[in-house]
Amino acid sequence: MMKHLINHFLAVVITALISTSAWSQDRTAADFTLKTLDGNSVTLSDHKDKAVLLVFWATWCPYCKKLLPGIERLHQTYQDKGLKVIAISVMDDGDPRAYIKKYGYSFTVAVEGDAIMNNFMVPATPTIAVLSKNNQWHDHMNISDPNSLKLENSVRTALGLEPLAANADKKED
Repeated sequence: MMKHLINHFLAVVITALISTSAWSQDRTAADFTLKTLDGNSVTLSDHKDKAVLLVFWATWCPYCKKLLPGIERLHQTYQDKGLKVIAISVMDDGDPRAYIKKYGYSFTVAVEGDAIMNNFMVPATPTIAVLSKNNQWHDHMNISDPNSLKLENSVRTALGLEPLAANADKKED
């Protein structure tokens, strides 16, 4: 646990000190290729035709455990509308494969994502980056609410859909 706290602290300090980020002048996110749980790889630029939801998480993170069911719901709701979810395991000495299997998540899971944390301004887990088509930065947030209207509306607007009203019942498009 102390190792994780130190890693969190270092991530925050490094993020604050480093001036480079995944935001280029045209707001295109930095490309990456990471290994996935199934032994293949995922490359961000292969999904330029979609909105992409990047979720930086860890198996030991209680806030991630709270958030990931909501990420699965967003994946199920919006994948047919053009959303690609990539959950990126970082700062993790646990077993992401067992964790994902235990909870039955169906979104893409990349492992060993520590090398891209600074590019995506990840001070702690969970951190979320929402990209619109052509991998353009749309939103960035640190939340753990699995029912976050802010997150869902960010996904919706990245997909070109109207945001949901704060007091409206959620409905399918």
